[in-house]
Amino acid sequence: MSLSLSSANTYSSTAQNIALCAAGGGRPKTTPTLTLFRRYSQRRRRGFPTRSSLTSDTFSDVNDDERKRKRAVLKEKLIESCRGTYRGAVGFSNDREREDIRNAKEALETFGAEEKEEEKDWMRNRLNGRWKLIYTTALDVTGLLVFSVPPPPLPFFPPPPIVVGDIFQEFKTDAKEIVNEIRASVPWVLEEKDGVILRVNATYKGVDDSSINSKKALELVFQEAVVSDVRISELTETLLAPAILPRSELNQRALLFLRDFEVRFPLFGRAARAMGGSDENGVSGAAVGRYEFSYCDEDVLIGKATGSQGIFIFTKDHQSQM
Repeated sequence: MSLSLSSANTYSSTAQNIALCAAGGGRPKTTPTLTLFRRYSQRRRRGFPTRSSLTSDTFSDVNDDERKRKRAVLKEKLIESCRGTYRGAVGFSNDREREDIRNAKEALETFGAEEKEEEKDWMRNRLNGRWKLIYTTALDVTGLLVFSVPPPPLPFFPPPPIVVGDIFQEFKTDAKEIVNEIRASVPWVLEEKDGVILRVNATYKGVDDSSINSKKALELVFQEAVVSDVRISELTETLLAPAILPRSELNQRALLFLRDFEVRFPLFGRAARAMGGSDENGVSGAAVGRYEFSYCDEDVLIGKATGSQGIFIFTKDHQSQM
């Protein structure tokens, strides 16, 4: 009953104000409703955005900052998850570590898929350059990475016959070339780091397939393998040319030969077919299937090789571009 009387009194007061204004030209008393209406009209006349005109573009700067912050957090979580796994070496990562990497990878991929692709030539602007491997599930690489695990510091544990160092993948988008680089060493014979470098050069072309995102998929063809940049250890150099004895021409030739050593293995004919590649006519190159990218920015690259069904996670090697 009291609510009905209050509503009636409010309606009566408003009606009286309007009547007085119409009869005597006076100004009606200010009510909360009139005050809000006047403020709304003034905001429109002054060009201030009203609630109905506020869109996501109005706060674009804030959203951009938030997206950058979220992207950085997701990337750091993925990189942190890969630490301590020896890049995915067989037998040196447990189920929990693999699950953490998979979850962090999928979260970053989902975040990247939700963003709008603004760069037309993303390969030149982001993919181009040198990338360092931090994790993989490709069996042909994880087996090799076992030799990157340092042996226990025990006297009866001999060193491994070969030590695998950093693995890089360099994209030369102008020439449509890819260089896969593996740095290795032989204990006591070569330098501890970067004793020898194995490169596998490949060419690529875009994939024309509507069933996938063809803008982020390549078809690779291996062209040749190169072994070069041999750096012998001080022990080997001493054995070849002892410092206490005069170096003969033969000693100098042996040292020069090792320093300039380079062997190339073109991949064609039987060698290409053995790697799953070229046709029976011996066409140069070994086709190795597709290479698809699920995420790529200025710091992190996530790719998948359809042949080995393995994923590859890289970080950009900014030092090589300085």
